[in-house]
Amino acid sequence: MKQEKRIKEIMNSLEGIQKVKAPYEGFSKIQNRLVYQSKKQAKYSWLKVAAVIALIICSNVLVVSNYFILENTSTIKTGNYLHIINDFNLYNHEK
Repeated sequence: MKQEKRIKEIMNSLEGIQKVKAPYEGFSKIQNRLVYQSKKQAKYSWLKVAAVIALIICSNVLVVSNYFILENTSTIKTGNYLHIINDFNLYNHEK
């Protein structure tokens, strides 16, 4: 019973509806806005690509420079042990 009453309420609410005409040149305005938005997004997409490339280059430079700094410090540390290696003949083939 409640369901039938609800259906009648919904159908009665549709009685005053009238057909509406679309505004003149409404479709062309929508198309122009879509074209403008796509051009606007294209400008920002190149900016995003450039930012990502710059970030990758900077991170690579940072990693490579840290690698060479660590490599230089590791050779200095092993240089301190050459005297111990020679004194105790741990490795006969190295001098």
